[in-house]
Amino acid sequence: MAAPARGIATVLLDAGGVLLDLDYKYLRRLIDARRVEVTEEQLSRLEATARREIHKHVEQGGKVSDKWRDYFRIILDSLRMREDDREQVIDSLWEAHQRYGLWTKPIEGGPETVRQLKEAGYRVGVVSNAEGRVARDLESAGYAGMFETVVDSHLVGVEKPHPEIFHIAMQNMAVKPDTAVFVGDVPAVDVQGAEAAGIRPLLLDRHDLYGDLEVTRISAITELPEYLEQLGAE
Repeated sequence: MAAPARGIATVLLDAGGVLLDLDYKYLRRLIDARRVEVTEEQLSRLEATARREIHKHVEQGGKVSDKWRDYFRIILDSLRMREDDREQVIDSLWEAHQRYGLWTKPIEGGPETVRQLKEAGYRVGVVSNAEGRVARDLESAGYAGMFETVVDSHLVGVEKPHPEIFHIAMQNMAVKPDTAVFVGDVPAVDVQGAEAAGIRPLLLDRHDLYGDLEVTRISAITELPEYLEQLGAE
């Protein structure tokens, strides 16, 4: 990979959905116990659909943190699970989320891509709407020592799309917004938040759900280095 793109020296990334995946194996075990059949690939697509509903909720003025249980209701309702089984699964997910976290698995190609960016000279940080342990989850998933800053909304008291959470990251790294790119996966949260902070946004749209939006997209995190190289050639 070439040196940092002209004018772009910093890459900020979301955590869940960009660097970390939901633990689909654990979710599938809970669902299988209710005699409902589903594959991990199906769960990945259903989760992406749930993220689109979060996008709509935020566009209407809501907060991401308001929709935790509804997020999983969207996924489980798509499987036609009985209501009482659904709520028991969500209770189990909430308990596991509080104790261990659920978004704990590395996105395919994620650690390798971040390592590639760092080797090319980019400065890399994370801005995440999380519950206070995203730095630990990233470390456990193979990203140890890769980020100059990890800004967790729970710890700083402000969540995306508010531009202040991006400002905190930039202050921590002593960088200017016009030198940074932010990679996220929910337009109303990540794209609009980055734009409000003066940062160039890039949408990771792994399931091609946002073709109707005027936003630059990639379909896999592994496409990020090529995107940055194209910026440098402009």
